[in-house]
Amino acid sequence: MTNKFKLDEQAIIKIGNLLPRLKHSVSPVHLIEWLENFDIDEFDSAIDLLSVFEYIPFKEFMLRLNDLLNEIFKTIPNNKDKIIIIPYGKLGKSGTLVTYPLKNTRAFKRRESVITLTNDYTKVVNPKSFRHIIFLDDFIGSGKTFVKEFSKEKSVRKWIHDNRIENIYILSTIIMIEGRDYVLSKFPHHNIKIHAEERNKIFHKTLSPLSLIGDINKTKDITQKHGDKIPVFNFPPYSASLGFDASESLVSYFHCTPNNTLPIIWGKTKDWKPLFPREAHLRMDEARQFKNDIAFYIGICNKLGIDLYTGRSIISKKQDKYVRERKHNNKLDHSVVALLFLKKEGYDNLIICHLLGITRTELIVIYNEAKKLNFINKRSELTISGINFLVELKKRTKPENFRKQTKHSLRVKNELYMPIQFNGTI
Repeated sequence: MTNKFKLDEQAIIKIGNLLPRLKHSVSPVHLIEWLENFDIDEFDSAIDLLSVFEYIPFKEFMLRLNDLLNEIFKTIPNNKDKIIIIPYGKLGKSGTLVTYPLKNTRAFKRRESVITLTNDYTKVVNPKSFRHIIFLDDFIGSGKTFVKEFSKEKSVRKWIHDNRIENIYILSTIIMIEGRDYVLSKFPHHNIKIHAEERNKIFHKTLSPLSLIGDINKTKDITQKHGDKIPVFNFPPYSASLGFDASESLVSYFHCTPNNTLPIIWGKTKDWKPLFPREAHLRMDEARQFKNDIAFYIGICNKLGIDLYTGRSIISKKQDKYVRERKHNNKLDHSVVALLFLKKEGYDNLIICHLLGITRTELIVIYNEAKKLNFINKRSELTISGINFLVELKKRTKPENFRKQTKHSLRVKNELYMPIQFNGTI
């Protein structure tokens, strides 16, 4: 039975903060329908889970591929070195769908003349002339797909050896750390170099971003409680509440949702509505670059209990008085504040990237901005100025702290209209 999501002013703010995090890939109605899968006392935990969820639209997908391919090319300084790129896995699977966006990245186009992109390595002409091979996938969870393909007796591994190809790379937008370790442990003598954004299991006891904003154990219990009732794999049908091979992933793409992601996100039964179905239609019209949306970072700042209008210049002295200057209410200012807060709490860069849903390249930009403000030093540590800024910020913005739930802080900043009922009728 559907549990009604109470649509009060505070709920509207919470939903409004989640939509940018999900890159507006779902409507408010769809989001609330998904929340109504849960019991009423579980709504906040479900919202916490979505606060660290990563949805990657088409343009961002291309951006990540471009940055990672550039990383690889930096290790191949000779622009004339010939390179093979192979999307591994079965034709039509997500790995092969990566080829189109990859071919349209700037990094690929710069070296297109020396790249052979193929699904069949046996058809490569003059293979001994190549020095590098890149295996391509969108997402790597357990690592078992790659290991299976690379371990076959008459496999690409033997072909690489026979043709004396020197360097082996894996390129993927995201790889789970357990999957990375599994691949490297299986082939310790092949010096495989993996270029991907790394993610920990979402319920990792010490390295989960959930530890900052919610109760990990409670959220995990809720996930397993409902996930155990959703059969998502066949032969015979069985459930896997933590995703395939208990990967505990929390990511979805414009073209699909990996089965490593928690099934409460993508599983479907007559009693459970998915948020991001396993196989989604390509939505090119939604492929906008939401990283440039101010609300993306505002939502994070809200979740961390940081005032909506904080930025580097919010606390500035004018004639011995502190004055709020809202003209700096932009994305980079909010991201710097979020970075300072997380550094103060002792979180490492991997968790910061996961929590903010950003790449390492984007994190470097934020660090550079913080360094310009003398909030971060050359060792990427908080400076005295950075610490003092946070202290002063908390003091000056305390009346508007989101978690205080004052009348002022709960005001609706941007009007968001939604219907009163969501049980199939409006």
